[in-house]
Amino acid sequence: MSVKKPDGEQRRSPVAGTYVLVRSRRRTVGLEVRPDATLVVRAPVRTPVWFVESLLREKAGWIEDKLAKARNHVSLLPRHDFLTGEHFPYLGREWPVAVFAFQSQPLSFDPATGFTLDMAAFDRGEVVFEKWYRAQARKLLSERIQYYAPLVGVSVPHLRITGAERRWGSCSTSGTVSFAWRLIMAPMDVVDYVVVHELAHLREMNHSARFWTVVASILPDYDTRRHWLKDHGGLLTI
Repeated sequence: MSVKKPDGEQRRSPVAGTYVLVRSRRRTVGLEVRPDATLVVRAPVRTPVWFVESLLREKAGWIEDKLAKARNHVSLLPRHDFLTGEHFPYLGREWPVAVFAFQSQPLSFDPATGFTLDMAAFDRGEVVFEKWYRAQARKLLSERIQYYAPLVGVSVPHLRITGAERRWGSCSTSGTVSFAWRLIMAPMDVVDYVVVHELAHLREMNHSARFWTVVASILPDYDTRRHWLKDHGGLLTI
């Protein structure tokens, strides 16, 4: 499993240990503990280090709590070597992979047996799996968008598949809906929730009561689906 590191300056604090300081044109200082247990401090360009250190001391309890939870989460993440017998998530199930030589495709899938990985693609397994997941995500999400758009009362929007790590979906003011390719690993009812959520934003570009009324009119149990994603989404990775 690879995790994209944030661009920034790596520093060490006696309070928070190692952290990444990212300077930008933002106006305030923000703290983020990423899923891989990396502490990221985002600060305005001219923010002095002493101010950052004072904030770290002030938020020491919060930081330690978040880091502990993130480290526990990291320990639960799958570690794949792309060997026969390992399992990969797809539409809410864990499917086994078998590695064979001289396959017609780098990676194939059979709902009766699971994944088959060509031995020649073994050393680039992560790339091959991501490419397959992206293709399946584009196909399935396109179908679900076409199904749900009339129910939500919006036109079928343009679809983008992204590599986003912290957002399952997003909607632009231009009418484009974007989804993380990892969403294809979740159960179908969760996929549908994220699709309806983003389509509803084409009517209400906010999270107001009216927005949730639109979502609930299509998926009355949306809250159950949303909580599944919150509780289990971090494990949907290769």
